[in-house]
Amino acid sequence: MSKDGKQKLRGGKSRESTGRRRGTLRRESVPTPLPRHRQPPITDEKIAAHLAAAKFTDALEHDGAELRKSRLKLDEIVNLLKTGTEPASIMNLIESAIQECRGTFAEGRKTLGDFKEAFAKDDEAPGSGR
Repeated sequence: MSKDGKQKLRGGKSRESTGRRRGTLRRESVPTPLPRHRQPPITDEKIAAHLAAAKFTDALEHDGAELRKSRLKLDEIVNLLKTGTEPASIMNLIESAIQECRGTFAEGRKTLGDFKEAFAKDDEAPGSGR
């Protein structure tokens, strides 16, 4: 029975004891979602490392393109020699291709050296966990 003496259809004593509706109890018993995992803050060191990696990637792509150009010139020379062209007549083409290959290899070595230096600096930095 309720406080005013009338019979309640549903809920009975449980509703009387709490003074609330059952739906409210169910809603409150549903677990609330936990907060999502927070990302660690982005520091200046992380930004600098990301930019250095991006520069290195760009330099590698440029060096790869230069190597492909050199390979195409060398392929052209090979095709000319296979067709029976006299080597003396294409000597300028051969020399320019060799010079271009040497320059491309030198740029590649420089890029790799720059990367090794940057990686060594990163290892020597305080707080690096490598």
